[in-house]
Amino acid sequence: MGLLVAFAGAAMLLPTAVSFAYQEAAAWRLLASGAISGAAGIALARATGPAGDISIREGFAIVTLGWIGVALAGTLPYLLTGSITSFTDAFFESMSGLTTTGATIVEDIGALPRGVVLWRSLTQWIGGMGIIVLSVAILPLLGVGGMQLLSAEIPGLAPDRLRPRVRQTASLLWGVYALLTMAEAALLWAGQMSLFEAINHAFTTMATGGFSTEDGSIGAFESPFVQYVVAFFILLAGINFTLHYSVLAGRWEAVRRNRELRVYLWLVASATVALTALVGFTGTIEGFEPAFRAGLFQAVSIMTTTGYATADYEVWVPAAQTLLFLLMLVGGCTGSTAGSVKVLRHMLVAKEARISLRKLLHPRGVFVYKMDGQTISADVLANVSGFLILYLGFLGGGTLILNLLGLDVTTAAGAAAATLGNIGPGFGAVGPAETYASLPAGALWVLGALMLLGRLELFTVLILFTRGYWLR
Repeated sequence: MGLLVAFAGAAMLLPTAVSFAYQEAAAWRLLASGAISGAAGIALARATGPAGDISIREGFAIVTLGWIGVALAGTLPYLLTGSITSFTDAFFESMSGLTTTGATIVEDIGALPRGVVLWRSLTQWIGGMGIIVLSVAILPLLGVGGMQLLSAEIPGLAPDRLRPRVRQTASLLWGVYALLTMAEAALLWAGQMSLFEAINHAFTTMATGGFSTEDGSIGAFESPFVQYVVAFFILLAGINFTLHYSVLAGRWEAVRRNRELRVYLWLVASATVALTALVGFTGTIEGFEPAFRAGLFQAVSIMTTTGYATADYEVWVPAAQTLLFLLMLVGGCTGSTAGSVKVLRHMLVAKEARISLRKLLHPRGVFVYKMDGQTISADVLANVSGFLILYLGFLGGGTLILNLLGLDVTTAAGAAAATLGNIGPGFGAVGPAETYASLPAGALWVLGALMLLGRLELFTVLILFTRGYWLR
């Protein structure tokens, strides 16, 4: 945990350098933020002695408490520069960035120092890569994310402890992630964006985060080229990153036989067609190309939990808004930076429902669950079913608590779905044209907890609150 906090402090040096380059008064305070975080992290690490292999029990604690620790460190650039004066607001913004949610309380992004704007984007980029390593390399070893390795093409992970091969996997994934980020930044820079804007949006696109340098999100850039480029890289970010590695390694067969990828692309295409028809035929957006672009962009942005917007979808017809709400519950592929339930879980639940129906006709039949040629164990199916039950439970419970705190039903349900799924914009008072600044402090803490739960796949956090975890 100390090393994670120290790493956050080191990461603050990049926005500090940018702030000095723009000769901003906030530069020294950003430097102080990095120094404080670095010193605190090093002190914590030195106090515990040399690190060895991390056990499974320790892994659960590190994942959850490490995320909280880095989020706490992430509040310093906001507080010390005066960009955000409330600790509650600063923690909400920091947690939103690190969990790649993209929900914001900042109402005038243009008023922030450039260094702070870059820090917002950088927290999402760091959190996005963190969740890839977590879902592909760490959660399966903790027994939480068994389905995550079904599509993996990087073998050799140790079965019971976090060993050097996990670090090798992380290094490979970091390389793919950085390569795609640089490619997007170059294309956006060639378009309408400045270099600063291109880098920021590349950071938050590949993380499926959604923080923008403009209050109007991607809609502030009226260039169709920019919007199509961002939509394309959002689509890539929602795909399992081990498949990106397979493409770079020339293993196209792994991509061709991946059923989750095919379903993911089919869902995006179907949602795009439906939204294009709904906003085009109703006259909400005039012209086929603008309607198609808006439908495509919002379909991939919401389904992959990125949360960018090119239009205010709350003025669209109710059927289009309902479709977008349903897409919030889908998510991208496992092993991607996307949040929410994930396509593979929906596929497994649908397969289990189909076999349950077949069992009614053939009570003595023996049915084998398979995905991509691999047999799915009963433990994985139980994991998926339990996850869905808990996910819907927290969605309903979060909505009820927000109602009790004074939010209307539309805003409460939209905010709960948008934060638990790490999406960002919701409906009602937290729609794409609004921020979360109007919500009471209690609601922000509830939503911050939902962000963490959703980002860390629920079980990783909840196990710390069980009696069995603390028994020797």
